[in-house]
Amino acid sequence: VLGSDVAGEVVAAESSCQRLKVGDRVWGDIGANTKTLQGEKTKELGGYGEYAVALESQLATIPPGVSVQTAGALPKVALTSYKALVWYAGAKNDSLWQRSPTVLILGGSGGTGTTGIQLTKQFGAGNIITTTSKNNFEYCKGLGATTLIDYHTQNWWDSDVVADGSVDVVYDCVGQDGTGDRAMQKLRSGGYFVTIAGALANKVKPGTHQAFFINSDTNLDNYDLLRELSALMGAQKLTMPKIKTYPLSDMKAAFNESATGQVCGKLGISF
Repeated sequence: VLGSDVAGEVVAAESSCQRLKVGDRVWGDIGANTKTLQGEKTKELGGYGEYAVALESQLATIPPGVSVQTAGALPKVALTSYKALVWYAGAKNDSLWQRSPTVLILGGSGGTGTTGIQLTKQFGAGNIITTTSKNNFEYCKGLGATTLIDYHTQNWWDSDVVADGSVDVVYDCVGQDGTGDRAMQKLRSGGYFVTIAGALANKVKPGTHQAFFINSDTNLDNYDLLRELSALMGAQKLTMPKIKTYPLSDMKAAFNESATGQVCGKLGISF
C-alpha cells in the first residue's frame, strides 16, 4: 500500500507506547527509506489505507482546532521544509537568520513551497521572494511572501529580477536544470542553497553552502520536529490553506493532477 502522509485516530497501541493511546488524534509521515532485517533497502509506506501502521516516534497529536484534513496535508511537506531550512540552511542556528535574511523560495504555491514560506517567516526572514504563476500571487502573499515573480514572464536568475549577491538562502522546490549554478550567482557570502529536487551547482561559490536531501531518509523518528510543528499549527502559524481532496477510488486522477506540476496547495485522499 502506497502513501506517506497520515492523519486520523489511534485504534490500537502496543503496550510499549509511552505517549499515545487509543482515541488520540495523530498526524505524521510514515514514508521512510529503511532496511529489512536482512539488510535490503526498502521503504515503509501504507498511508493510502483505511488503517496504517506507524512507529510512535513517527507521530504527534493533532492540536485542538486543527482538522484531520489539514493535518493530513502537512506532514511530508512541513517536515521537508523544516529540515531543509533548519538542518541545511542554518535557520535557528546561523546568525544570518537574526538579521532578517532574504530568502528565495522556488515554487512557492506548491506543498513544500507553502510550508517553506510560512516557516521562513517564523524563522525570521525579512524579504521572502517566491516564484509562482500570477494566478497564485495572492495565495503566496497570504502565506507571507513579500516579493512575487511570475515564472511565466520573468526568470528569477536574471539580474534585473533578483540582483546577484542579494539573497541569503535559496530553497529549491522545483528542480529545474541549472538551478544550482544560477542560485550561486544570487547568494551573498555565507548564504545557503538547499534543493529537494537534486539540481546542485557544478561549482560552489566560495563562502556559500549547498545541500540536497531526501526527507524519507530521516523519517523513522520525527517526534520532536512534529511537536514543534504542531505548536505552530495550533497557533495558526502553519497551515495548508488550499486542499483538493479526492476519494480513494479516484486516486489515479489525483496522481494525474499532481503530475502536471500545477497544483496550488496540496492534494489529499479521503476515505
